[in-house]
Amino acid sequence: MTKLLSIRERDGALINNWYIACLADELGPRRTLARTIYDTPLVLFRDESGRPACFPDRCLHRHAQLSKGIVCNGTLACPYHGWTYAGDGRLTEVPSNGLSHLGEASSYRIQTFPVVEQDGCLWVWMGEGAPDPASPPFRFPHHNDPAWCQYFMITDFENEVLNLVENFMDVPHTVFVHSGWFRRRSRQPVPITVEMENGSVLVTYQQPGDRIGFSSYVLNPTKEAMLHTDRFIFPNITRVDYTFGPSSGFLIISQCTPIGTLATRVYTRILYRILNQRWLATALKWFMQFYTRQVIEQDVRIMANQGANLRQCPDYQFHHTEADIPHRAIEELRWRGATDPSSVFIASSITKGTLWI
Repeated sequence: MTKLLSIRERDGALINNWYIACLADELGPRRTLARTIYDTPLVLFRDESGRPACFPDRCLHRHAQLSKGIVCNGTLACPYHGWTYAGDGRLTEVPSNGLSHLGEASSYRIQTFPVVEQDGCLWVWMGEGAPDPASPPFRFPHHNDPAWCQYFMITDFENEVLNLVENFMDVPHTVFVHSGWFRRRSRQPVPITVEMENGSVLVTYQQPGDRIGFSSYVLNPTKEAMLHTDRFIFPNITRVDYTFGPSSGFLIISQCTPIGTLATRVYTRILYRILNQRWLATALKWFMQFYTRQVIEQDVRIMANQGANLRQCPDYQFHHTEADIPHRAIEELRWRGATDPSSVFIASSITKGTLWI
């Protein structure tokens, strides 16, 4: 039995990780961005060197929202009384005390959150204390690789991270939620292998003749056998790979940022290549952007459907069958991470099963 607690109560130690706050190009040199992660309002801006900075979205003085303030010469001024902060959190100006005199405020410093700009994203460390250098933010594969055409999608869901990552790695739902768009029901058994190791869950599907809707005609014009794998990467990332021979492929990588209880923002990186012909992949980008947006909006609707029931039922229980082996493995890793993070990367198992689609 699972009780729907607040997101901080439910996730426990999972907060001690890196989460995407925004895409790098969303944060211009004179712009502020308001974001919420784990029910914590944040403000982001760039300092005088262009480095991203992240504070709680409230001024030390009278707790006005700093995200409504002004960025000038790499400092952030509060819109209420103009208290001004440098990127390292130092209070640099209190206008009511005179331009160069801070007085009692000289020792004031606002809290800062560690930020890493990497692979086109700004990652914020939400945990207690300093982040572990041995556990940097996730690296998106093939970033800036000219062989792959790629783009980001940002999507808000009315559901929680666990249910979303299970949905993104759930093949059986595709014949219902995405019928005609992604896959049609064939009533055929599909053998699967589920491997849990080193903080991830890898699912391999033994179905080389599978297709992914009419997009297969675009992505796999030579009709190569398809290799399909899904991977959950602790604590909140999924990677779905469709490989068509040696020179064509389709990757869907989703990072889930928890905003609040049953509220999540997902940053999805789409990558694809067609016969290693960059010009062809680029020419079809408009189609891929349209297609992937339609598919993900179908997931938005079904996750809102489920989320509405979870809001109304504070106590709920999921029932599993053999086809839910991947879900069980993901739930185990997330549970370990919430209660005993040291056990996440030593958990290991290999399970075989069958699902019907």
